[in-house]
Amino acid sequence: MGADMKEFDVIIVGAGMAGLRAAIDSVKRDQRVAVITKVHPLRSHSVTASGGVNAVLDKPQKTKDDPFSGDSIDMHLQDTIACGHYFSDTAAVETLVNRGPGMIKELERWGCLFSRTKDNKIAQRMMGASSKPRTVYSADKTGHVMMNTLYEQCVRLRQNKPSQLQFFEEWFVLKLLVINNTTAGVIAMQIATGKIEIFTAKAVIWATGGIGRVYGRTSNPLTNSGWGVAIPLYAGALLKDMEFIQFHPTQLSGSHILITEAARGEGAVLVNRKGERFLEAYDDSKKDKELSPRDIISRNIRREILAGRGVNASCVHLDMRGLGTKKIKTRLPGVQELCKTYTGLDPARHLIPVTPGQHYTIGGIHTNEKAETNIHGLFAAGECACAGVHGANRMGGNSLLEALVFGKIASESANRYIAHKPVKTLKSNFFENACFEEENKINYLLSHNGHFRVAEIRDKMHEIMDEHVSIYRDGMGLVNAAKAIKDLKNKYNNDLLVDGPDRRANYGLIEAIELKGSLDIADIIIHAALKRNESIGVHFRNDFPVYKNRSRHSLSKINKGKIKIRYIPVKSKNKLLKTISAGTILVKK
Repeated sequence: MGADMKEFDVIIVGAGMAGLRAAIDSVKRDQRVAVITKVHPLRSHSVTASGGVNAVLDKPQKTKDDPFSGDSIDMHLQDTIACGHYFSDTAAVETLVNRGPGMIKELERWGCLFSRTKDNKIAQRMMGASSKPRTVYSADKTGHVMMNTLYEQCVRLRQNKPSQLQFFEEWFVLKLLVINNTTAGVIAMQIATGKIEIFTAKAVIWATGGIGRVYGRTSNPLTNSGWGVAIPLYAGALLKDMEFIQFHPTQLSGSHILITEAARGEGAVLVNRKGERFLEAYDDSKKDKELSPRDIISRNIRREILAGRGVNASCVHLDMRGLGTKKIKTRLPGVQELCKTYTGLDPARHLIPVTPGQHYTIGGIHTNEKAETNIHGLFAAGECACAGVHGANRMGGNSLLEALVFGKIASESANRYIAHKPVKTLKSNFFENACFEEENKINYLLSHNGHFRVAEIRDKMHEIMDEHVSIYRDGMGLVNAAKAIKDLKNKYNNDLLVDGPDRRANYGLIEAIELKGSLDIADIIIHAALKRNESIGVHFRNDFPVYKNRSRHSLSKINKGKIKIRYIPVKSKNKLLKTISAGTILVKK
């Protein structure tokens, strides 16, 4: 057949924050590790994270003058659960908040350059839905600093243990190998040469990030096509809560650039075309205003625009002028640079046009608090996974923490799995047949002379998702979206045109392969949203605006080409009892 076979103990697919953290821990456990990534690790989406990472650091007893004091693990837990509309799995949230402080102290010990206070302690700021300023940050380039620190550790480990850590950069994973519901490795293609190789492993950790590019208006990079979540889906993995797609309130209007929530945490305000601070006018954002949860702010921005009070009928303004030039330069230099570069506006002197855009995938590969999936030997962490931490709406600052915590947990679980896994030798024809199938798929794409280019189908998918599966949804729109996506899938399967006959460095081929995953993930999002006849968190149905108080996760899979959805209960330890009254959640201890 010609395909080479590389053998490892652990394969990590994806080299963002979750992937690198898993790699560090796996190497320290003396596992032979392969990290396979489409791009260089420092081009991963984690690098662009701006606002910060939540963690409860050591604080003195509560005092009147210090807003940082009096924070606690329990408060972080309750804030996370409340922001997620009491839809979170409690055990997963407890794991997150309890292990968070250790993650930050570890990064600091490794030399991570977090911003400091005047007395040289780690600085923390407010973020939306938090009751205390617990977000650790590095100006507004937190992800960049954290990723550099993690990658430095990987470089150090690779130098000290060259046989135990190998990076396969610019390799494209085609298939997750599963036999008898047990992982055996992956098939991947080197992008530069087009060569296909088999990677075998005792365990696989999946850390491919989100699926934002299923939408048109998104802050996600081109690499987040949805293919990373589609591969495990095709292998039999379950996807959880795929209808929950978070929209960030402040995406720079007319672009894919995000204006970090840290700007509002530092005191920036949102105003309509009349200059009014409109969040004060809505009942659900009257109290916390710009520090309300993201789902509420995004909906109210859309309400303001639909009511005719938006700027150019498409956006609102973010007013940062009150922060002052010095504060913007020291705490939000990235925002200032982006605004000047892409709009010619200085946030210290001008109003910045912003609008909500798709930002985060709350749903993902179904996992538990141990990062285990329904496939033996497959573990998942980061944005591609869904352990139930975020519930129905993610709190700002929790995503980086989730990547760190569950990246390490995935490695711990993989190590335990390997230690107890019986040694079995798989027949070589299993790998040969799987590789032969992938070769045939690629040859078919390259030789098929259809009429519709990848960009045409992808652009149409973006229009459908932006129009019908956005902040506000309704049954008729979702039905129309499902029909339109079905039509696009037919065009993809029967009438696709891929430019270029060669595999070598053929990004047109890569995009064509990824488009299949994009369409299937879009289809699942639509069907999961259509089946959930209620509104909760980021999932808001105009035709079902009330939450039915049935806390249940959706689980999606594809069986014989058809989407199947079932439900499982949210795992709550009932520490917080809730009642629903006129759409308001009241908390009782």
